[in-house]
Amino acid sequence: AQEVDEVFVATDPDVEGWKIAWDIYLLLSPYVDKIWRMEFHEVTRHAIEEGIKNRGKMDERVFEAQIVRRVEDRWIGFTLSKILWKKFKNCKLSAGRVQTPVLGWIIDREKEFKRSRTKFSSIRLENGINFVVEGFYKPSFVVVKDVKIKETEIDPKPPYTTDEMIKDASQYLGFSANYTMKLAQDLFETSIITYHRTDSTHVSNVGIRVAKNYIEEEIGRDYFKPRNWKAVGAHECIRPIRSIDATRLVKLLKDGVITTVKPLSKHHIQLYDLIFRRFIASQMKAAKIVMESVKIKVFDKVFDIEGYIELKSDGWTKLLPLSIKRLPKMRVGQKLRVETVKQWIAPKVALFTEGDVVALMKKKEIGRPSTYAKIVTTLIERGYVTKTKVKKKLIATILGIKVYKFLSTNFSNLVSEERTRELEKRMDMVETGEVDYQEILKEIFNEVRKISYSLP
Repeated sequence: AQEVDEVFVATDPDVEGWKIAWDIYLLLSPYVDKIWRMEFHEVTRHAIEEGIKNRGKMDERVFEAQIVRRVEDRWIGFTLSKILWKKFKNCKLSAGRVQTPVLGWIIDREKEFKRSRTKFSSIRLENGINFVVEGFYKPSFVVVKDVKIKETEIDPKPPYTTDEMIKDASQYLGFSANYTMKLAQDLFETSIITYHRTDSTHVSNVGIRVAKNYIEEEIGRDYFKPRNWKAVGAHECIRPIRSIDATRLVKLLKDGVITTVKPLSKHHIQLYDLIFRRFIASQMKAAKIVMESVKIKVFDKVFDIEGYIELKSDGWTKLLPLSIKRLPKMRVGQKLRVETVKQWIAPKVALFTEGDVVALMKKKEIGRPSTYAKIVTTLIERGYVTKTKVKKKLIATILGIKVYKFLSTNFSNLVSEERTRELEKRMDMVETGEVDYQEILKEIFNEVRKISYSLP
């Protein structure tokens, strides 16, 4: 630092990155006068040059807000963890403001799973329709009671945010949350994708050009429809950096046209393919379909079936499949023969996957993109939660149930969802200068000290 006139600090563009940036600023400020904060969301020459061009000063309030979060997490976590060690005589246990309510969700979901055992019938008709209904039914025929036809447009989904990427990687690739984030980190560091810890679906003008080039060259000019989507802060969505699909990327890597600082595995390419398709589809025209809503009478019960009978314009479905099933055209009064009936009893409510839990964390605003995977991994490492062997669903262990019951009974005010929401409000107030962060820390300290004094 003594050998340069200016320093540019380019840690991750999130709240954790701001904290690290401030630490670096404090370390170097005695030796250099000009220290700038810069951000970039992809490791490319253009992005870095733009980051330098749009550099800014260090924002102490952002740092102070992060200090409130970090100190509260540690004071609560360390204090309650020590209590758990004494209570359960196990020094490997831990508690946390976010970790504990997430454990509660998994426990509650398993209870719902066990309570929801239901009878199901799968009925296959002569026209190829197969539908599942609750209850045991074994009809020889069914009758179409009502048919509604409507032409509609279906827009593509927005590009990936961290939670959506983790959820789809869990569902389609069978990857754990932690493994998905490791793969994404590698893809980011090798300049394959943009920054992967984000709550934003926003697409920059650079991103739109990436999609435009690919769509016009590989799919067709008429399919392109640019969308910026929703901006959250300065972040961008997770997207590819180049207009290169997974198949071509593999070829370019093999031919040495593209070189990376670390080798990319089959799993890297599979995750990249998910990210690429989702992003490119988000910049394509809507699909136009003819929807059919049908009411089918089975004995004295009427069941609703919905699907599409015609794809009038494929749009984004060139890249991603429709999640709506295709139906044959039917008419009111039509009598359809039943070909087969299968019956079984199973839970109506499914157990959570890691992806489901991460999606719920996002929905309930608990945790952050940088901590989603770590929270789930910690619950597994502590022995509070385990996975089923085949489908990798999450279930609580006896230890996890005991720990959650103890914490929620005795310290619910410290490990509740409401506590997290209150913390986010406090952090916002610190950032806007409405509250002095040290006053908040004093309140937390006094609250935690009471707990500490109550230890046996």
